[in-house]
Amino acid sequence: MLFSRDDLTELAGKSWIAVTTNGTVKKDGTANMGRGNAREVAAKLPDIVSELGRLLTENGNSVHYLGSMVFSFPVEETWLSYAELRLVERSAAQLLEQVDKRGIERITIPLPGCGKGGLKKADVLPVLEKYFDDRFIITEKEAQ
Repeated sequence: MLFSRDDLTELAGKSWIAVTTNGTVKKDGTANMGRGNAREVAAKLPDIVSELGRLLTENGNSVHYLGSMVFSFPVEETWLSYAELRLVERSAAQLLEQVDKRGIERITIPLPGCGKGGLKKADVLPVLEKYFDDRFIITEKEAQ
């Protein structure tokens, strides 16, 4: 696991990334990607909002490939809840599986659950270290 100050919005559509998400599907069938890095990447790649909504409805709140080299990375059950360490761990394991399966050599992900999610970096890093190797780049750039 490596660290950077990369901006996910700049990487979106050009490099493999994961965005932190929740499991809420709105009445119109789209995912609630209304804050943080999810909002920023969805503004650049609007099709991922409906794709994540469809996948959440069909398969639940798990890591999903959304197209355009973007994965979801669930950290919250709903848009009203805070991030949960158990979801971060489950998502880390699922993302590792997807990266291995697809032969991805580098993927950037925000520090999951920290910032707006409310988790502490000191609690999240040991969980990620169990799953992520040097293919995983953790960006610590705050979403605007």
